Amino acid sequence: MPTTIPLPDDIAQRLQSRAALRGVSLDEFVTDLLTDLLETEPDDSPTLDPVIAEIKATRPDPAGFHPATQSLAEQLAHSPDDPSFDARAWNRQWTAVEAEMKAVTRANDLAEGRD
Repeated sequence: MPTTIPLPDDIAQRLQSRAALRGVSLDEFVTDLLTDLLETEPDDSPTLDPVIAEIKATRPDPAGFHPATQSLAEQLAHSPDDPSFDARAWNRQWTAVEAEMKAVTRANDLAEGRD
């Protein structure tokens, strides 16, 4: 099954150089490289359920607990100003991000037959 994986130019050039050193095609070199990696890498990564169970079973560390001294709203209201923060520029950028998200959602809806 052919698969296309976009790679940064420097990595593609390094792979091409190594394939040439071995006297094989780039496809053959990458296939061999990935096959070797998959055969040597243990596939014993924990699944999500045991990880969650371990987290749930872990007792809280009292040293890591710091009780609140004020509400989040109060803390934010009295936080220091960042003179480098440009609210107008941020709002313009956020408006552009939202417009792009809406456009992508609309394009997906059209591609999937939802109007």
